[in-house]
Amino acid sequence: MKNLSYTFLLVILLITKGTAQQPVSVPFSSSLWDTENAEFIPATFQGVEGILLTRGIFFLKDMKFLNGVIDVDINFSNRRNFPGIRFRMQDIKNCESFYIRPHQSGNPDANQYTPVFNGTAGWQLYHGKQWGSPVTYTFDQWHHLRIVVSGSTADIYFDDMLKPALSVDLLREPESGSIGIATGIAPVYFANFSYTLEHQRIPPTPVKSRAEPTAITKWDVSEVISDSVLQEKYSLDKNFRKSMNWKTYESEVTGLINLARYAKRSPGNNTVVVKVDIGSDKQQFKKLNFGFSDRVRVYLNSKAIYEGEDRFRSRDYRYLGTIGYFDTLILPLRKGANELLFVVGENMGGWGLQAKFDDLEGIRLN
Repeated sequence: MKNLSYTFLLVILLITKGTAQQPVSVPFSSSLWDTENAEFIPATFQGVEGILLTRGIFFLKDMKFLNGVIDVDINFSNRRNFPGIRFRMQDIKNCESFYIRPHQSGNPDANQYTPVFNGTAGWQLYHGKQWGSPVTYTFDQWHHLRIVVSGSTADIYFDDMLKPALSVDLLREPESGSIGIATGIAPVYFANFSYTLEHQRIPPTPVKSRAEPTAITKWDVSEVISDSVLQEKYSLDKNFRKSMNWKTYESEVTGLINLARYAKRSPGNNTVVVKVDIGSDKQQFKKLNFGFSDRVRVYLNSKAIYEGEDRFRSRDYRYLGTIGYFDTLILPLRKGANELLFVVGENMGGWGLQAKFDDLEGIRLN
């Protein structure tokens, strides 16, 4: 009996801690899973035992996954949905995320990598071939999904285990955390889950976008405020700006600032003020190209000069609200100091801002 207890304890330790280079299988019936945020039933499909996850996220308790391999079988229909894997989870609102869009089979956005900060996934900010790939899916049959994580990169494989379907630069700081499986708005089958810790490999070199030399890469960001504070305010007094608690942050390597990294939104409080100071050698006009998500009002030297909204489906049912340098302002700069404010609000899908000048001749930023 003593030997049996020792063997049982050893198995539990291997499952919870893992062994370098050794896959560890965790049945979905195991008590090591936290199922509080999920709805599911045990299910067998096409002879494969697993679960049918109908809602939410299903993740390992007390898991410390930093680098390694995650394997799972997945079976989904062609219904609109977002099933996938969460990893390096600090909690369910802060993690790395990869998911599949079955309804976009074969399209450039058939799948998605995005970081999740403070409950905000950034798919409107991270779009294009760097963050998704045009995989063609077959439905109602089993597929194998593998994610190989090393440092700040991840290779993602779908069925073909020799060639990644997608290689991405991970955007959260590397920090060990849990692993989970999730579904969006439709049921999905999962089976044969396993992980391997500390997998060693040569990281890939994904295609990267770099910020242009004329991009604004340093921003002062306020605390979160109510989205109603600046309604109908078309000019600002100095007392308002001085009342803000400003912190300075750098843009990501692309020139984008993901505001969800630094701000946690709640109902009715989902807006921040973002500021950049511009010094001008003379009175002049400067063209500024910018993008935002989801809505913005822009003030130059205390006066409102622009307002726009790009939230999901705000223009038509196909409109995604993805960010880009889609808007342009002609800034009437005065000689000396100028203050440019962006009041940026978020609904869902990504909270961000980016801006670049045509040229920096005769001006200085911050």
